[in-house]
Amino acid sequence: MKIFIDPGHNGRGVDPGAVGLSGLLECDVALAVARLVNKKLQYNGIETKMYRDGDVPYYGGSSNSDLKRRCILANNWGADYFISIHCNSASPAAHGTETYCYKFGGNGEKLARIIQDKLIHTTGLTNRGVKEGNFAVIRDTNMPAVLTELAFISNLQEEKILASPQWHDIMATAIASGICEFVGIQYKKEVINLKDYENHWAKNDIEYCMNEGIFAQSDTFRPDEQLTRAEAAVIMARLLKKVKGA
Repeated sequence: MKIFIDPGHNGRGVDPGAVGLSGLLECDVALAVARLVNKKLQYNGIETKMYRDGDVPYYGGSSNSDLKRRCILANNWGADYFISIHCNSASPAAHGTETYCYKFGGNGEKLARIIQDKLIHTTGLTNRGVKEGNFAVIRDTNMPAVLTELAFISNLQEEKILASPQWHDIMATAIASGICEFVGIQYKKEVINLKDYENHWAKNDIEYCMNEGIFAQSDTFRPDEQLTRAEAAVIMARLLKKVKGA
């Protein structure tokens, strides 16, 4: 199984895409989420290729030739599916998430609907639905392709979400798990080694809870795994014992 991942636009100083009210760049958000999708898919045994892993110049000197190159690379590589990641932009009042396929009725639509459902379920953002779109990267690819608009960078509240590493991971998990579900793979969340999660948004609080004995010390920790009732009971009991001095 081969997935081609296309972080929208090219990067700072070239083609940043849309710019948020606070200066957030679409190209940076798309790349951050794409990198996480890439990592999560590889962890689940899927072969991936990213169009870019940083800022890159226009291929051929123009946007049109650059878009064509994305499709050519995916086609020549023999990708099974193509996913393009973007942020939306319109009026400051516009909000929500939407995902595009080229035409309804095929696997592109089916994949788009699964990814859209996962994004809405995990983010709680407004569901703008799955739509047909005449975008080059989903029109000129040989394989089923989708383009997802994560949220509106032109909306101040959604721009804050798009700027958050925590939300990058949530959105990437939704996309990666949606792809896995579509291709029939049981999605596995990464096991994070405590030595390797320096950039996790909750690192300091996790380490504090471990040092205080609220969380168990462990070589591996799943900071984004859902909490079971039993685990919640253990944590609450430890907190109560500390408060009571037991």
